Amino acid sequence: MKRLLSLTALSALLLCSCGEREQTAATVPHWDESAIPISKKCAECHRKEYEDWVRSDHAWAARPASHAPAAAFAGQKLDAHGVTLIPERNAQGAFQFREEASGKVYPVMQVIARKPLIQFAVAGERGAWQVPSAAWDVEKNEWFDVFRDDERQREDGNAERKPGEWGHWQGRGMTWNSQCAWCHMSGYHKNYKPETDSFDSTAQEPGVTCIACHKLTDKPQKDGCMVAKEDRVMTRKQNHDVCASCHARREELDDDFKPGDDFDDHFRLELPRMPGIFLPNGAQREEDYVETGFRLAQMGATGVTCYDCHDAHAGDVLAPIEDHSRCLRCHGTHMVINGKEAPYISPNRNAGPCKPSKDGEPGTPGSPHPTVPAMTQGNLCVECHMPEDRYMGRDPRRDHSLMPPDPGVSDHTGVELTCIRCHADKGEAWCKSRWVQHYRNNPWMDKHRPRIVAAGAAMRGEGKEEELLAAYAGEPIPAWRATILGLLAQMPRTEAVLSLAREAAKDESAMVRAAAAELLGAEAAPLMADKCRAVRHAAGWQSFPAALRHPQVGAEMLSTARLQADQPTGAMQLAMLSAAQGDVQMTDTQYRRAVEMDPASAVPRMDYAVFLAQRNRPMEALQQMLACTKAHPELAEAQYRLGLILAELGQRPAAVRALQKAVELDAAHARAAEALRALAPAQP
Repeated sequence: MKRLLSLTALSALLLCSCGEREQTAATVPHWDESAIPISKKCAECHRKEYEDWVRSDHAWAARPASHAPAAAFAGQKLDAHGVTLIPERNAQGAFQFREEASGKVYPVMQVIARKPLIQFAVAGERGAWQVPSAAWDVEKNEWFDVFRDDERQREDGNAERKPGEWGHWQGRGMTWNSQCAWCHMSGYHKNYKPETDSFDSTAQEPGVTCIACHKLTDKPQKDGCMVAKEDRVMTRKQNHDVCASCHARREELDDDFKPGDDFDDHFRLELPRMPGIFLPNGAQREEDYVETGFRLAQMGATGVTCYDCHDAHAGDVLAPIEDHSRCLRCHGTHMVINGKEAPYISPNRNAGPCKPSKDGEPGTPGSPHPTVPAMTQGNLCVECHMPEDRYMGRDPRRDHSLMPPDPGVSDHTGVELTCIRCHADKGEAWCKSRWVQHYRNNPWMDKHRPRIVAAGAAMRGEGKEEELLAAYAGEPIPAWRATILGLLAQMPRTEAVLSLAREAAKDESAMVRAAAAELLGAEAAPLMADKCRAVRHAAGWQSFPAALRHPQVGAEMLSTARLQADQPTGAMQLAMLSAAQGDVQMTDTQYRRAVEMDPASAVPRMDYAVFLAQRNRPMEALQQMLACTKAHPELAEAQYRLGLILAELGQRPAAVRALQKAVELDAAHARAAEALRALAPAQP
């Protein structure tokens, strides 16, 4: 196996080996074949696959600074992340960013992606590379700020990320080594060292190359191939899990995933259990990628995989979407996938799934789909079932949850009715009335998931335990069962909930078993023997600190925490593990690091304050909670913890005010109400 190169050494090697800087895949076999010796060797026998891959976005996912577009560094100015940047070339011709006011220079180390936008990784400190929010629009040939141009960022009030914040380009949220590189490099290892807060990252090849999707051996086989015969044909699920390892919003449990491995044995998939990340019906909201939505979809649960729609090497959609060819391959042929027949849609390709309406009248009630005029945007399957949104300001991506438009869902959860995207001039009420008119005699709508929608609404505090329990009982899709269990974990653990969790702990799906572990608390201990690491990980934290004595799980928990320790969550995990082992100094260090990494976050400060109070350092704990409540004045839990610390310091009036504020913010905060009654019995 080729020896791993450090990212810095790899970048230097490529800078020296690249001659022509403005070439594209259309003019050369690859931007620099010398950088990908393993994949180039594969091309000797697999030329067609290699040539398909060369023109894919995967092949251009990362490349050296010498391949930056020269036009982008011609002296334009851009106001980004609070300063004026000048992208330019220095006297030696190397690309760099210069801050106009301070004159500080950031050398470009890596070029990221190629369309519709390009980003750049620049040299940071202690082996870290950082990604500025300045990006180059390859179509408009202009610079823009990926946060300021992103509508979601503006809605959340994060359009201008401040220095010191986690999401600022110099913060941990924009560190290439931990946030980007694993999916943009092949054979990548982060190699973070918590003791020195430094990276010694390595990679085998830049970009998503052959070795990212094919499991290599240490030495060539008899036929010269670097892939063993038993690994040359993987199952449908194994192939899909390779894609999912990057195209998913997930937590890394280790960095040892290899093609052929099970996704859930290395990652914890994010599910729509918390507000703001996904829409209540499971569709993407933030930069969620596609795996979660696809697992929530009937197609994903049935066994459809990425390769049923996308070419494995070029990444292209296998057949045009403009005439429904891709969708009709299954839905117009009664095709059976994993023993289940795909719903049939009339293959009238001239007019879409059904014939066009006349004089604006709706189609025949009960027909498979609503009628729209032929050859229009709304006549495409994907426009209704995979609506497109822009991320990073200018990057269009389609949702893969494949949810059908449904006024009932919109009414129940507040999710925008997809129809309004084309019929904004008509208004939402008109769209809903037309939809109901069309489907008035169609029993299919009655089979939609009203219970699942109720579970989604529970994320906003509108759901009830009984609705979620009923939803689980009738839910066939594992990802939704896991989601419902996650929602129940935010509610009181009644006997009915615990009984459901005990049964769910036997589920075939690792996602469901892991979610059950989070509900079971100390009862999850037997799941530490589960075959799947994601389940063991969840059970270990529920059984903490006893889990540290488990020979396998204790070591895995520490390994995962060290892997993630360059981020606030990992630092907090290390703090908790250190506290359980009696290492007070390391506990203090890691909690302090977590606060420094994300000073705007409430959780690190609250947990650090608890630790400080336990160590008889109440004034330091008070400082943390005052900073927390200042940053989060509407957070009831923060007011509650502030009240407890003030009470401990003997500042009773101030403590009462904080507890009153906690109860005002959250009338259901039982601990705050109890503490308030203890301090001020006359208070209601």
